[in-house]
Amino acid sequence: MTRPRIARAACAAGVVGVCASLGSTIAVATDYEFNPRVQLSAGYDNNVTLVTPSVDKISSADGMVDARADFLAQESNWQWRITPDVTGTWYPDHTEIDSNGEYLYLYGARNGPRYLFELNGYAWSQSLLRNYLPTGALATGLGVAEQGTTLSTLSDARQNLGYIDPRYALQITQRERLELEASYTDSTYSHEVAGGYTDYENVSGSAGLVMQATPTGSVTVRARAQEFKPDSELTTDTYGAEVEWDGKLSPNKLYYLRVGAERSNFSGSVPAEGGEPAVSNVPASTSVTGGAGAQWTWQVTELFIDAMRDVEPTGLGYAVSRSQLRLRLERRFTPRFAGFVGARTIYDDPVNAAALPNVAHVQHYNFGTTGFEWRVTRQFAMTGAYEFTNIHNVTTAESNAVRLSLVYEPHRPANGPAITVGY
Repeated sequence: MTRPRIARAACAAGVVGVCASLGSTIAVATDYEFNPRVQLSAGYDNNVTLVTPSVDKISSADGMVDARADFLAQESNWQWRITPDVTGTWYPDHTEIDSNGEYLYLYGARNGPRYLFELNGYAWSQSLLRNYLPTGALATGLGVAEQGTTLSTLSDARQNLGYIDPRYALQITQRERLELEASYTDSTYSHEVAGGYTDYENVSGSAGLVMQATPTGSVTVRARAQEFKPDSELTTDTYGAEVEWDGKLSPNKLYYLRVGAERSNFSGSVPAEGGEPAVSNVPASTSVTGGAGAQWTWQVTELFIDAMRDVEPTGLGYAVSRSQLRLRLERRFTPRFAGFVGARTIYDDPVNAAALPNVAHVQHYNFGTTGFEWRVTRQFAMTGAYEFTNIHNVTTAESNAVRLSLVYEPHRPANGPAITVGY
């Protein structure tokens, strides 16, 4: 039941990609690239399953492999990139918590004299153990939330998720542009977990008018709508509006400011528990949304910082008002040696907590890391990192981990970035 739903999302993305590629009429030789990457890691974690101090913790060494490859095809007016990725983590003394994941990422773009069409999509099947939690790695750009993130107790269940996100921009006049976006998420789980994960679908869309206010800045007025439909809880319909300022001082110096509000309405009823009557007619909820961030690249230093607040679906059966901060700082000390600092903090506040007093809880998650990457040769690199993880929900837990990795990239360009791995 779960696999076909993901297959539909992946097939839909593939059909759009094939059609767009076949529609290319410019007689230019297509450029193809194949860029594999393999990362082998060894590490130690003093609390692998993130349990509270009152529970026996599992401290263990581990081994990890991450193998992926970019398949790229492009011409002057279109580009398609497909990236399969397979990961696995093994704990020699605790094989019951071994985890793995299979991922497929898709990106496509087609541009004309007055328009730009982009398609993002991914599908994955992964264990809901340690590697499921978000890190400091950047999966999206400034002001863009990552779909599929759920904070919860780690479980032996498995998540199957499909996501597709087409975008279209039309240049109306020299200073005005129309932007349209739609997305669909389908998430299922291998089995039920008491007080845990729930299958869900989420459909969202937005329409924005971008006005070029200055040579380096533009104002966007945008309307948003979203329907979050979990299998066993209330359906949440959210709509709202926002105003955003985007600044582009140069190709390497970007920033944005955003403010808005969203209204969430609830329909359906929560199943009765412990003899209590089913909950329905839940009052609507209003959330303030917004964001601010910057991505600046200097000669040897790069900074990414982004603070966002929006309403997002979760696999726990309820939507949350999510506030999060992402930070990434890297600096090249020599042509072959670079250091990095990464952090993420997430605060989830359920928007319909009154209807789920025994289920919906405020959750706070923190992750921090620091380390280095040493480029031994163009193809080989060694990285070392320290990681700290802390989560507050009904209880509190934290862990400390260290990791040493060897990365092989046979086609890495000579002028590639200083840091090539996510953290």
